[in-house]
Amino acid sequence: MPTWDFPRGTVGARLLLRTGLDHGLTARQCLAGTGLAEHDLDELDRIDATQELRVGRNLVRRLGDLPGLGVQAGRGYTLGAVGVWGFALLTSPTWRDAIEVGVRFFRLTTAFVHPLLLRADDQTMLALLDDELPADVRDLLVERDLAAVAALVRLLIPEVPEIRMEVTLAAPRAKALAAVLPGLQVLSGRPRNLITLPDELLATPLPQADEHTWDACKRQCQDLLDATTERTGMAARVRSALLAHPEHNVGMDEVAARLHHDVRTLRRRLADEGTSFRALKAEIHHTLAVEMLGTVGLTVAQVAQRLGYSDPTSFTHAFTRWTGTSPRSYRARD
Repeated sequence: MPTWDFPRGTVGARLLLRTGLDHGLTARQCLAGTGLAEHDLDELDRIDATQELRVGRNLVRRLGDLPGLGVQAGRGYTLGAVGVWGFALLTSPTWRDAIEVGVRFFRLTTAFVHPLLLRADDQTMLALLDDELPADVRDLLVERDLAAVAALVRLLIPEVPEIRMEVTLAAPRAKALAAVLPGLQVLSGRPRNLITLPDELLATPLPQADEHTWDACKRQCQDLLDATTERTGMAARVRSALLAHPEHNVGMDEVAARLHHDVRTLRRRLADEGTSFRALKAEIHHTLAVEMLGTVGLTVAQVAQRLGYSDPTSFTHAFTRWTGTSPRSYRARD
């Protein structure tokens, strides 16, 4: 599974939604295909990464892959919005401590780029890898995540020294990114995303350092990470695989192969968690079908096609089994 595919808080999806709304989209258009309603982003503790990814895809599909769109979402991040992970950064003794703890617990964030600390030529570099991201939303999400890093750095220290950032993005996107953080030098068109961190910068104390609070925050981060890992069982991984490509109507053998298990092992693991592949697939299709039927302009035939059914009749039979009513009757009632 890609490194970005882990359960996450809703702040990332919420900021993407806000960006879509600012550009004239409706909440329904932004959240189409996610199985989420707008109020879910305020009420849920965690969502799947594929749901947030789908919000990004909806923005790109409806607005185009606009330079600066991801930056608009990313600059809305605050330390409070990222919870105890943000406070662990804020109370770190030095820049080096903040960066190391940030990378260590990055799965508590909503990042899609994968952070990796490198050392070369007497310099430390923070690589933010994007090679696992789908091509259609790569630039949007790289923009968003790098802008989030810049926004958080600005909150950590009032006077930010000059920082050099190499990015895979084209020049217009790099220009939008540079505007987030005064003193940020952004070099576009590079082979990977890389932030150079001189030793004198890493040794700089942070203004709100508090080692006692920092230790407590690190313990809380570890507890949260452990709890998140426990919730990421086989059922969650199967849901994620099904949500990634609902239109393909994938079978159990294909999902098992993606998760590097044989079908028998997958069936047993799901049974241990009190569910089955068939039940999970029906749950995903039910949720998406109800949402798509409420989306203006989608016919029963279009919903059937998007969920991978061979014909509208097969979809109608399945929908009636889930809800006790036909798709047309359900939409008329809605």
